[in-house]
Amino acid sequence: MTPRSLFAVVLALLLAACASPLSLKPGTSIEEARSTLGRPTAEIRLPDGGTRLQYSGQPNYQSVVNADFDAQGRLRIVEEMMTDESFARVRAGKDTQADVLRDFGRPAETFHYRLSNETAFMYRYLAFGGFRAAMYIYFDPAGVVTRTETGLDPWSIGGGNRDH
Repeated sequence: MTPRSLFAVVLALLLAACASPLSLKPGTSIEEARSTLGRPTAEIRLPDGGTRLQYSGQPNYQSVVNADFDAQGRLRIVEEMMTDESFARVRAGKDTQADVLRDFGRPAETFHYRLSNETAFMYRYLAFGGFRAAMYIYFDPAGVVTRTETGLDPWSIGGGNRDH
C-alpha cells in the first residue's frame, strides 16, 4: 500500500469514527443520515408523518440520540435524550410505555415489582454534574407512567461494565 492510499484509508476511518447523529445539520436528508450514520437502533413513524431515527447506546452507554425528519425526509431536530431536561418532560398520569419507548428507546433494564404491581424501565445516563445516574420510569398495569426516580447507576457502585 502506498503512503497516499494508506493516508486515504486512515482519513476515511477517522471521518467514520467522527460520524454522530449530533453532527447532522438541519435539512440533511434521511438517506444521507442513514448513509453517514449506518443503521439506527430504531426507526419510528411520528404522528406528523415524519420519521425518527434513534441511535441508542443502552444498555452499556449513557446515550440515546433522536434524529427527527419531516414528512419530506429532511432533518428537523437532533436531540440527546439521556439528560435531566429530557427526563423532566415525562408526565405521570399521561405518558405511556409506548411514549417512553418512542422518546427514549429500549431501556437498559426492565424491572417487575409484584407487590406494587408496577413495571420500571431503567436508563443509564450522565446526570447534572457528570455522575453516572439511572433514571427509573414506573408504569401501572395499564402501562401509564406513575412516577420517575433518579438514582445512582448500579454499575457505578459495584459490578458491571466500567469502560464507559
